[in-house]
Amino acid sequence: MSSSCPVSYSQIEDLAGKNITADDELNWPCSLRMFWVDLLPFVDLVRGLLSYGTSIIVFLGLIFNTISFVVLTRKHMRKSTTNMYLSILAVYDCLSLTLNFMIGVLRGQNPDTVNKDFQNSEGLCTFHGVIVELFNLLSVWLIVAFTVERFVMVKFPLKAKNLITPRRALYTIIGVSACVFVFSLHKIAVSGFEGDSVFGYKACKTRRAIFPEIIYFYVAFNTWMPTFIIVGFNTMIILEIKKNQKKRKEMTSNANTMSKSDEKATKLLLAVSSAYVILILPLGLIQTTELIWNGTEKVGPSDPNYVHFMTTKIKLKWARAFFFFFYQFNFAINFFLYVSSSSATRFRTTLRKLLGFKVKKDDMTWISQSHAPKRNAVGPARSEVSEIPKTSKPEEEDNA
Repeated sequence: MSSSCPVSYSQIEDLAGKNITADDELNWPCSLRMFWVDLLPFVDLVRGLLSYGTSIIVFLGLIFNTISFVVLTRKHMRKSTTNMYLSILAVYDCLSLTLNFMIGVLRGQNPDTVNKDFQNSEGLCTFHGVIVELFNLLSVWLIVAFTVERFVMVKFPLKAKNLITPRRALYTIIGVSACVFVFSLHKIAVSGFEGDSVFGYKACKTRRAIFPEIIYFYVAFNTWMPTFIIVGFNTMIILEIKKNQKKRKEMTSNANTMSKSDEKATKLLLAVSSAYVILILPLGLIQTTELIWNGTEKVGPSDPNYVHFMTTKIKLKWARAFFFFFYQFNFAINFFLYVSSSSATRFRTTLRKLLGFKVKKDDMTWISQSHAPKRNAVGPARSEVSEIPKTSKPEEEDNA
C-alpha cells in the first residue's frame, strides 16, 4: 500500500527516522502524505515568518516602544491621561515582545538547548505560562480601559472634566493590571493548550491539572470579549463625534460638547484600538473555527471522511500560525500610528525636539500651558482659558 505512494513516510516530519508501525500507516495514508507535501511550501513560509519575521518585529518593536515611552513621559506630556495610558501600553508591549514572542522563537529554534531547559524545569515552564497569558491580556484590556474612558469623555464632556484625571487614570491602570495578574495566576495550577504552540516547540511535561477546555475561555477573554467591547464603544464614540461636529457647524451652544483637543486625542485612541481589532480579528476567527472543528468532529482513521477531517485540521493549524504573525504587529505598531496620525502633532513635535531637529516656535506654544495647574489633564479648566495667550489656540492642540 505504501510502496505505490509517491510520498514516503520519511517526508513526514514526525515519522522521519522512525520505524513505521501499523498505526502510522493508518494515521498517514498516501493521500494525506501527498497533501502534506503540497502544503509544505506554505508551512516553510509560516515558519520563516515566525522565526526571522518575529525577531525583526521584536527588535523594532522594542526600539519604537522605548522611543514612544520617552516621548510620552516628557514633563509637558504627563498631564494628559491619554499619554499616561499610551506610555504604560508601550511598557506592556515591550514586555510581551520579549517574554512572550522572543522566548517563543528561542524555544522553537533551539529544541535541544533552550526548550530542553524549559522541559526540564517545571517552575520555568509555569513561569513562562503565566507570563505569556499576563502580558497578552494586559495590553488588550488596557486598550479596553482607555476606550471606555474616551467614551465617557465624548458622551459626558462636562462631567468628564472632573471624572477623568491623571490620578483616576492611574488607579484604573493599577486596577486593570491587578485583575489581569490575579487571573493569570491560574496557570500555576492549570495547563490546557501549551502543546500546540505556533512557534513549534514541544510542550513541557507538567504535574499541573490538564484542562484543555480552558482554551475556549481564553480565546473569548483574549479575543472576542475585548473585540466586542472595543467595537461597540468605538461605534458610539464615532457617532458622538459626528454629533459634536454637527453642533459646531450649526454654531449652537457648545457648553456640553467636546473640545477639539479632546476630539483629536479621541481619534488617536480610536486608531490604536481599531488597529488592535483589525490585526486580531482574523486570528480570532481562525482560532474559533479550529476549536469548533477539532472539538465537534471525532473522526478516526477508519472513517471514510478521515482524510478530509485531517487536511482541514492541518490547514486551520497553519492558517492560525500565519495570522498569529500579523497579530504580533499589535505590540510594535503604535509608534507609527502616533507619527502618522494628524491627531498627534504634539507627539511628533516632541519627538523632533528630542532627536535634535529644529522645531518652530509656534509648534511649541502648548508647552507654556503645561506649567499651569489643571484640574482636568485632558483639557484646560474653564477658569484657565482666559490665562492662555490667544496665540496658543488651546482648542486646536491635541493631547498626544
